[in-house]
Amino acid sequence: MSLPSVTGKAGEITGDYSLTGIPIELYPIVLLAAALRLFRLESESYWLDEAFSVTTVLSNTPYELLVSVPGNDPHPPFYYLLLSGWTAIFGTGELATRSLSAFAGIATVTVLYGVGRRLFDREVGAIAALLVAVSPFHVWYSQEVRMYSLLGLLTVLSFYWFVRIQTERPADDTGVQAEIGYIIATVLLGYTHVFGLFVILAQNAYVFSRYLVRIVPRSRLTVRRWIAIEGITALLLAPWLVRLFRRTVAAHGGETSNVGWIPLPTAETVREMFAAYLGGYLFSESFPLLVSLVVAGCLVLALSSDRPTTTETDRQDDPVNAVYVVVLWFIVPILVPIALSHVVTPIFVDRYSIGASLAFFLLIAKGVRTFSRPALRYIVVGVLLVCLVVPLPAYYQNDQKEQWREAAADIESSVDGDDIILVSRPFTERTFSYYFDHSDVPTVRIDTNATTDEVRGPVDGHDDVWIVLSYTDSSTNQQILRAMKNHPDYRGPVQVKRYNGITVIRFERTSNEG
Repeated sequence: MSLPSVTGKAGEITGDYSLTGIPIELYPIVLLAAALRLFRLESESYWLDEAFSVTTVLSNTPYELLVSVPGNDPHPPFYYLLLSGWTAIFGTGELATRSLSAFAGIATVTVLYGVGRRLFDREVGAIAALLVAVSPFHVWYSQEVRMYSLLGLLTVLSFYWFVRIQTERPADDTGVQAEIGYIIATVLLGYTHVFGLFVILAQNAYVFSRYLVRIVPRSRLTVRRWIAIEGITALLLAPWLVRLFRRTVAAHGGETSNVGWIPLPTAETVREMFAAYLGGYLFSESFPLLVSLVVAGCLVLALSSDRPTTTETDRQDDPVNAVYVVVLWFIVPILVPIALSHVVTPIFVDRYSIGASLAFFLLIAKGVRTFSRPALRYIVVGVLLVCLVVPLPAYYQNDQKEQWREAAADIESSVDGDDIILVSRPFTERTFSYYFDHSDVPTVRIDTNATTDEVRGPVDGHDDVWIVLSYTDSSTNQQILRAMKNHPDYRGPVQVKRYNGITVIRFERTSNEG
């Protein structure tokens, strides 16, 4: 975005740098990204997936995280290994563990600026970085103890080095550094999330389409050099690729999958994905039409414009068709997994496409840059910023995650050793137990299809019965409550307390006889 104090002709940002050599426009953008990602970082308790991340690294050695855990978890091990080392240094509190994702999110904004600048110019890099800095979608996953923020960072790092190896000679020191940087970033990307493989696929689609698509210019990256780079990358990723292949074959053969909870993607899934990128899930009413129209207009302009945005002297990336690179970066990690979801097993979730969302914001920034008048660019960027910032107060003020910490603390303050706690789903017991520090009180997991006898059986001989309901539908809740209401030795419910995503119900014993 143009800055009046540092502009040249046509509103372009000129070569103004700070004393440290960092572009001056990057400072406020990174500070804003840091403020939004670190603000109230510890205010909410872990939700289900976050508690899984924390308890996984606490209950497994680094060797087990590398070898054993990937056999049961759908995700590769790099994030868990990194989180294990992080918690060993900084602890397992919400602030400590979430800060890893927060710093990854801040770094993503910084590297995206560099990619936008290399592919287009400083203004496109600044606009894209600014939009991602305030994006509720990216703020959300920068405040979560999961691998998605790291997935975004490694995706943009992989593309940064990918662009570098397109433009630098292999004989130069910088060319070798670019190759090493690409291999490291891409291997770590593949070991972070399976969707990282679709990023690699997008890069290969660009390189090999030069023979099919005339808009791809001749670059300094030869096919032989690229095959060698990808061969090393594939060799380093081979242990995970073999395991992933076996898992895919098993899923296609009808075996139970650990991603069985993912629904089959539809057109509505894609619409919700775009809305999520722009913070639509935080709007209390329908998603604003204005931001949809502005974004659609920017995307059309980005795809249709072939006007250069930098001078020939400043362009370091002539051998690269920048828009084509970003388009493949955007569509391949979305369309391919959607297609695989219909052929093999559903695997597409909007948060898995966080790497592709960075290309989405780059295309928007490129579209904004096509406006010839700086004042018009200011207006469009202002509208986009307002639409992205509007949902943030609701995000910070309202609880977005389940209140396991609060629910466990309230039960803990009233329970005694003769009571029992029933948790409505087996997988929620791990999260509840993480916060519940009362080892003499038994906690029993109840399946959703449990019979009346299976619900009543564990409570015999106990005083109060505490039922924790979460991730269950109303019929399951009624079935569990009916079993206790009709129990001759208990009355209630005598207490019902609701938290965000959780309901706690207490039944009281009416007889002291066994």
